[in-house]
Amino acid sequence: MKMKDFRCILIPVLLLTGACTALPRTEGFHEGNPVTVSLSMGVSSFGHACMADASADTGVADAAAFGARLQNPAGTRSTSPHTYEVENLIHDIWLIQFNSRGQYVNASFYPREGLAGQVIENESFELMALSGSTVCIVANTMNPDLSWPDNLPTFKRTLLDVGANNELDLDRMPMCGYWIGDVTADLSLSVILSRMMTRINLVINNNTGQSLSGIRAELEHIPAKAYVYPQARQEALPADAYLDEAFIDEDTGTMADGESWLLYHYIAPNICSGAENATTLKITSGGMEWNVALGNNSPSSSQRNYTLYANNYYTFTLNLGPEQRLTAGEDSVKYSELKRETVKGKGL
Repeated sequence: MKMKDFRCILIPVLLLTGACTALPRTEGFHEGNPVTVSLSMGVSSFGHACMADASADTGVADAAAFGARLQNPAGTRSTSPHTYEVENLIHDIWLIQFNSRGQYVNASFYPREGLAGQVIENESFELMALSGSTVCIVANTMNPDLSWPDNLPTFKRTLLDVGANNELDLDRMPMCGYWIGDVTADLSLSVILSRMMTRINLVINNNTGQSLSGIRAELEHIPAKAYVYPQARQEALPADAYLDEAFIDEDTGTMADGESWLLYHYIAPNICSGAENATTLKITSGGMEWNVALGNNSPSSSQRNYTLYANNYYTFTLNLGPEQRLTAGEDSVKYSELKRETVKGKGL
């Protein structure tokens, strides 16, 4: 079987996960009593310049034209990425409190209709006065009826359906964070939230030497559930955390040689341990087909890392090589070399 020239460049933008602040113990307060605290929170910054500098990173002449080639009257989220101002709005929050032994204390839901913003500054909330308490925040669930585990270890392994889809109504970004310390009356605490989704930017370049028509992109094996507690090491996702259907976009026009097609996908982080659970991309045009498994290192690496982490933007530049048609019964075309480059946009 002939192998297609399918090279891809992965540009990951690594970002902070939810952060916590620990305070020294304060003596002389009455544990177990409800107290009013002042809470401030915002979203961990990402290199928004990775969008502004996309032309430099991907070789695309006009970064503002991302997705412009898509000829789809219905419209999908892939062709209309969120702006920073929309993506980071805090519409509602859950406060879940655990004591120093990791036992559940209470949980409260706070809708913010008419108050949604990118930050919360010094607003009053009620918690229980406790030493060594862990306060967990889960934002933008749109669900006041959620129930939470009765202990912190189980909470850290809890998955939440983040509503991953390719529709234009995907307008809220689930987020989470935590704080550890002594909860006392008139306490002021700050929390940085981490996005519970991953954005995949796909830059598809036609380097075949000819025009392509009827191009179809299928993103498959998409995770839809994310952990509600940000931490460096997490268990691999179970089978029921993945969607059964693919995200499909079609360009019904003609893509000239040298042109690019750019798509964005919002998915839950793919915390996986092997190739069988990798998120994959299939591109077809006529009798041609290209396939690639997305991940954090080269397909030629002896130890592939297929995990796509939360609170990250990944840019994959995919170069479609010269035409080589597949015959019936052939295996999927394998990729050749994947190069990793340093992102040129700003970091944190």
